[in-house]
Amino acid sequence: MKIYDRIMGLGTKMTDMDASTYQGAFIGKISYTVDREKAEAADSITYEYGDVKENAFMYILSILGKVEGEETPVEKMTITLVKASDKEKDIKRVEKAEYEDEKPFHTFTKEEVYAFSKETGDENKIHLTDHPVVQGMLLLRTAACAHEDLKRLDVKFVEPSYAEEELMWGSNGRELVLYADGYVKASFKVVK
Repeated sequence: MKIYDRIMGLGTKMTDMDASTYQGAFIGKISYTVDREKAEAADSITYEYGDVKENAFMYILSILGKVEGEETPVEKMTITLVKASDKEKDIKRVEKAEYEDEKPFHTFTKEEVYAFSKETGDENKIHLTDHPVVQGMLLLRTAACAHEDLKRLDVKFVEPSYAEEELMWGSNGRELVLYADGYVKASFKVVK
């Protein structure tokens, strides 16, 4: 299976959970690992929930991608959802630095954000407004498709990305930094 389809499967499974439990939480991090050879060779992958951990500040969820006949998952995505609190209402913005190899990432249209919500079943209202927030899974899928030969992709979200923002990325020597309008949106560590 191609990485595009696998990330869509993970995103769809993620929206399958009981969202009322996680209302008000936002994605802080996503870690995606894959046995690329087995995942690419698979005709289909079944996604199921792994462990769920919770404390006063966050939920940590995992989704496992399994291939029939394989005991070990060929994919694993771990999502850290940060619980909203009154203290965190003001986003601490991080100004972008000068990066190596700065280039366009993508400018998502509202229609792309709406279509991703529809395709995955994501009914979170922040993705369905006139000025929608781009889904973390859509950002992850876009980055993963740009690095199809990856074994691991870690994303740390700094602040929301919005439709119609011209998103750029560049390397700081350790990771790829996603930014728009002079502010960091997320950072990506890609392991090949």
